[in-house]
Amino acid sequence: MHETILITGAAGYIGSHFAEALIAAPEWTRKNPKLVFLDDLSSGHLEFLQELSALAVGAGMTEPVFERVSLQDAEGVRTALLRHRPAAVVHFAAKISVAESVQNPDLYFLNNVEGSKNLLSAMRESNCKRMIFSSTAAVYGAVEDPVRATGPLSEETSLAPINPYGETKLKMEQEIARAGAEWGLRSVVFRYFNAAGASASGRFGEWHEPETHLIPLLLRSIESGKALSVFGNDYPTRDGTCIRDYIHVSDLASAHLLGLMRLLVEEAFAGGTFNLGTETGTSVLEVIHAAEQITKKRVPYELKDRRAGDSPVLVADSSRARKVLGWVPVHSGIDMIVRTAWDWEQRKS
Repeated sequence: MHETILITGAAGYIGSHFAEALIAAPEWTRKNPKLVFLDDLSSGHLEFLQELSALAVGAGMTEPVFERVSLQDAEGVRTALLRHRPAAVVHFAAKISVAESVQNPDLYFLNNVEGSKNLLSAMRESNCKRMIFSSTAAVYGAVEDPVRATGPLSEETSLAPINPYGETKLKMEQEIARAGAEWGLRSVVFRYFNAAGASASGRFGEWHEPETHLIPLLLRSIESGKALSVFGNDYPTRDGTCIRDYIHVSDLASAHLLGLMRLLVEEAFAGGTFNLGTETGTSVLEVIHAAEQITKKRVPYELKDRRAGDSPVLVADSSRARKVLGWVPVHSGIDMIVRTAWDWEQRKS
């Protein structure tokens, strides 16, 4: 194939795992695509890119190219796309903190939405008509309705984000759909539920500062002795705490590889929007108990009042991804997620 695949946000959590999975897959190394990593390192890590480059070269692939460019730099993005003329773009780059988005919504719309518009414009000019986009279950919003809150959410569930982060992701989806209608972009949009875990290789893992996700926070509580905050224990769930659908980051990566291959080899494949989750949920207390079993250490935690907007249950209906893409999550048992996350925390520290 020897086509170019450009990955935005490759230095981040999910982008690095996707790139590692591509490099490790024999069907991809045989094709030897040229990889271009486009990242401004505002929240990603140069160490991840260096590790990925070494892996690619070790696998006999062309050495990846790193373009240090912010998506807010329209001309820089345009120049990079015209230089490399990718066959497809895999778009992970975005700011992702709900709390920060509430505090500074303008930053999120500038970075996520306007940045994506710059990317789409550059793709159009460079005649790149294939995109994989990293979206989120946050586009569904707070599922307060009791019926809607207890069943798995399908891609047809009404969209009503309740924070600027979710709003920006929905707006990005709309911009991608508009590009499809206006100039023929074919896209696969993945709505992640709760991404978690780390690479089995130990090379990549969750590394956010500040950290806001439950599993790394509770693992850090074990190490520091500082109590983890558990918000609400009076929800209508089996133990009173919120239930979420945790999906291993390596399973997310495998879905992206399936979608990308379909876009590259099947001109008739129009793409689509797909939930990525396990269709089962784990409560906050169940995650804590799993962590205690795996680490053989106690998780210090304290119960606090509910947070506004937290739904009792958020679980994915991922049947479309299974049926259309042939995707099967194989790493997403909560024990595997916590074990790989703990191994990563130990290595990182």
